[in-house]
Amino acid sequence: MKYLNILGIAALGVLIFLAGFHYLQAQGFVVPWGPAAPAVVVPVEEIQYRFEKGKGLLNVAIEDVFMGVGMVTGTRRLDGQGMKTPFAGSLDFEMASKKKQARLQMDRIRLIERTKAGDGRVFEPDRIYDSNMEKGQEPQIQFPETKGKFPFVWETGMTGYVYFVFPDLPADIDQADLVITYSGKFPEKKHIAYYEDRFPVERKTYRREK
Repeated sequence: MKYLNILGIAALGVLIFLAGFHYLQAQGFVVPWGPAAPAVVVPVEEIQYRFEKGKGLLNVAIEDVFMGVGMVTGTRRLDGQGMKTPFAGSLDFEMASKKKQARLQMDRIRLIERTKAGDGRVFEPDRIYDSNMEKGQEPQIQFPETKGKFPFVWETGMTGYVYFVFPDLPADIDQADLVITYSGKFPEKKHIAYYEDRFPVERKTYRREK
């Protein structure tokens, strides 16, 4: 009888263990001693605002400085939960000669909708950060008036990327212009030079599972 009682208690324990195991998995907990719960695959739409001729990067020569302009990209969840990654573009700077000096001040970056009637809605970044800030370190770029937005300054000797992030971009913007307004100060020139570059972009989307 004692033997049968022990078997009964052991069987009951196994049943309780299995019931608890299946309950935890059903609640989404990872059970280390059992098979992993299947990963939830979220379909997303990758959105790119590509430059003319399908380019993802443009290089602009500003006196002795090369400025790289990266396309604006983002990913939107297709389950109705909004953006998975925000819309962001990038800038990077490089001197043509290490002997030269330069100072560039970025005053504005805008994405301006392009319509048959002309310019439409205007969108501006709500966040600016560089490679150092991305790592939680002190920024290399300077914010002369405020911190975190415009204007920001790049000078010779600074490295890395500068990112600009838009709060959101509506899905019905198919064509636009990325407009960058800035000024440059070069030791060999008496006056500050002012610039505004306008780059046509076109929206492309790609669906994928992630």
